[in-house]
Amino acid sequence: MSARRVVCAVNPSAGQGVPGDLGRRLAGGVGGGPLPDLEVVLVTAGSMPELRGRAAAELAHSGGVDALVVMGGDGMVSLGAGLVAGTGVPLGIVPAGTGNDFARGAGIRRGAPAVGIERMLTGLRTGEVGIREVDVVRFALDGVEHVALNSVNIGFDAVVNRRANELRRLPGTARYIAALLDSVRSFSPREFGVSVDGGPARGVAAELLTILNGSSIGGGIRVAPHAVVDDGVLDLFIVGRLSKLGLLTLFPLAMVGLHTRLPAVSFERMRRVRVQVPAGVLVYADGEELRGPARGACTLDVRVDPGALRLVQPQGPA
Repeated sequence: MSARRVVCAVNPSAGQGVPGDLGRRLAGGVGGGPLPDLEVVLVTAGSMPELRGRAAAELAHSGGVDALVVMGGDGMVSLGAGLVAGTGVPLGIVPAGTGNDFARGAGIRRGAPAVGIERMLTGLRTGEVGIREVDVVRFALDGVEHVALNSVNIGFDAVVNRRANELRRLPGTARYIAALLDSVRSFSPREFGVSVDGGPARGVAAELLTILNGSSIGGGIRVAPHAVVDDGVLDLFIVGRLSKLGLLTLFPLAMVGLHTRLPAVSFERMRRVRVQVPAGVLVYADGEELRGPARGACTLDVRVDPGALRLVQPQGPA
């Protein structure tokens, strides 16, 4: 595909940083050269809600939009998917966050975001990009509809995620491991109600439940090694009761693919799932908190929307 008008939404607080002169560089043309046949609308803001609103306004432009490009981490990817999934507008992703887990699962080149944005926009201008239709995670929580691309995290994984977001001085997976060490001391398993693909509800005593479209969390910890972003199903990763030592070693084992041998670990492939979440249990999606520890019990309904997102794939080696 080729493009004439592209909206580029940038998270200024992304973990890998965003070049301060990005706006000037885009205005002058990618790589310092002219882009006479590509209009790039740069959107940024001080908060994610404000950024979402500004990007949505640009997407509604009467002149039309050929693609939305997001630059940041998994939270920005989720924001972009929420804006264009099901609309036919392609989404380009330039990973610039700490974890970039959806980008990993989708085979998108990571590192050097300044190079990544130039490569993406040049490809859109010249037509040297392809389109891959990938699945979207749609879910309802407290009566509000949400979209995720990589994962919905419930329980201990969400607790670690929250702590990791506070440890901003550490890079990627190191931040997640540090958060794991800090979180495990005060955590205990909870009782969930789980119904898969419309089947009967069953009680599950678990440390965590993670619903995945991608294969990894925490900056490359492949907890669902067989998950594929365009296979039309989701993976339910459940960790039952573990000792604190077992919980402490769970993610390091997952980094080398050995966690699948633990008796407490189970996987299910499904198209939809309902989870009865107890009071006080955290719920995260794509690295963003949706439900904090002070909230009451709730019902979470999650389903896959197969092929709902048209993902821009720059040509060349990943």
